[in-house]
Amino acid sequence: MIGKPAARQDDMTLKGGKIVQGSAGVLIGAPTGVACSVCPGGITYSNPVNPLPGAKVLPGETDFALPGPLPFVLSRAYSSYRTRTPAPSGLFGPGWKMPADIRLQLRERELILNDSGGRSIHFDPLSPGETAFSRSESFWLARCGTPALDESNPL
Repeated sequence: MIGKPAARQDDMTLKGGKIVQGSAGVLIGAPTGVACSVCPGGITYSNPVNPLPGAKVLPGETDFALPGPLPFVLSRAYSSYRTRTPAPSGLFGPGWKMPADIRLQLRERELILNDSGGRSIHFDPLSPGETAFSRSESFWLARCGTPALDESNPL
């Protein structure tokens, strides 16, 4: 039974209707799962519904690819868990993410980096020209520009 489609053509439903089209992406006990975030920062595997949060997860879809020395590929993945997180809606709507869908929100008292996994990473605000290092994420965040002079203290 492992690796068989969860809904095969000609199977009967509980109400007696026939299934006319099966889903190749929904398999029973498939050896490889689809990563989904059960909580911001946590990863688990499921196929296609994670039983803990009840999130539906669809594997990555490639919408189109342009060949060349530097190929251009537009792909996306869906997780219903992302529709309830504080992360902003992606280009394709709530729950959909692309690998390059990264945003930095500048708030009055904090910076919020929404990564391609749907996590929200919070930073203290940076002044122009200031940098900060995130040990947990192993990257630098830098704000360009030069500090502005305060009119009350010209130099």
